[in-house]
Amino acid sequence: EGGDHDFTVTVSCVELAGDKCRDILHEGRSVQLLTGKNGEVSPYPVVEVPVSSPEDLLSFVRLAASLRATEATGVHDHSSRSHAICRIFVRRGPVGGHEGMLQLVDLAGTEHRVDSAEHDAQRRKEGAQINSSLASLKECIRLRAAGDKFVPFRKCKLTHMLRAAFSEGSATVVIATVSPAAKDTEQSLNTLRHACIMDGQGQGADGGASSHVTGGQTTRQDLGEIDVTGIARERIRKKKAGIADDGPGWAPP
Repeated sequence: EGGDHDFTVTVSCVELAGDKCRDILHEGRSVQLLTGKNGEVSPYPVVEVPVSSPEDLLSFVRLAASLRATEATGVHDHSSRSHAICRIFVRRGPVGGHEGMLQLVDLAGTEHRVDSAEHDAQRRKEGAQINSSLASLKECIRLRAAGDKFVPFRKCKLTHMLRAAFSEGSATVVIATVSPAAKDTEQSLNTLRHACIMDGQGQGADGGASSHVTGGQTTRQDLGEIDVTGIARERIRKKKAGIADDGPGWAPP
């Protein structure tokens, strides 16, 4: 952009693991979530690294991703055990001038009870905290999409830190990652159900029309009831017996 304005871009990366917040780019140091006079919630103290090119930015994002807390679960060998939040600040002019912020959030995956059946008490507690924070986030996004004036962002640290995403004038995009593999069917369906709820589908008088889909055609297919717990238990049984998992073993009606 032309003109006499100078732009500065900085990036910070933190992870939320249970009730703890850590600065990924500063050796995992513990940080607190503080609320400023303007109502914005920010981690403190946290390292903000200046970047001068897209390559620099991507290198820091990749570095942060490699340092996240991961553990083996009943679904993945390296499953994220934390929510990662990367904040990219674009400032114009001197300190205190105009500033914009982009938040990139990579959420830890929700866990079914059967997936954590072999975990110890600490790991089960982690799973419960992850599920609780995801439920709070889903509710906040759903209310924001519905235009509700009150969004209960103080329910957990995740939604508290993402307060700016629920305020007027902000834009929030949810990207649901699904797998084409048959063995991941129940996880993909669960992800899509959560995304549909956040979009407001299945609620209100419109009978489940999406508030964000315009133009073109929307195709809906009823897959019927799927025994997610039974599928997961069968997968665990095959794993213990050394039997190859060829998929969930169901076909749509």
